[in-house]
Amino acid sequence: MNYFLDKFPPTVAKAVDKLAEDMTFADQTRLANMNESALIRFHHSYGIFLRNEFRLPGNDPLMKSCMFTANVKTITPEQASYVILRELQKRLLRGNTLKVIK
Repeated sequence: MNYFLDKFPPTVAKAVDKLAEDMTFADQTRLANMNESALIRFHHSYGIFLRNEFRLPGNDPLMKSCMFTANVKTITPEQASYVILRELQKRLLRGNTLKVIK
């Protein structure tokens, strides 16, 4: 197998898969329940992790997948990491409903 593609996912879906399998249920719940402004604030720090983890820029297949997902012709690494984060949140919301219980 190609080491690069094994370590760095080539698509948004595979990046989301990798993130979701590494997250705790509590983290999934927090992310699923974030509103847009909280997600943007969270992205300021978590986006750095995503860019380093998935080698953005440098992972051209993933960057192209992010452009396709966002339906744009150009994308920055910061925007790409937000696309991945937003898609992760969407997937969590499509699955079982995750609610914070107080």
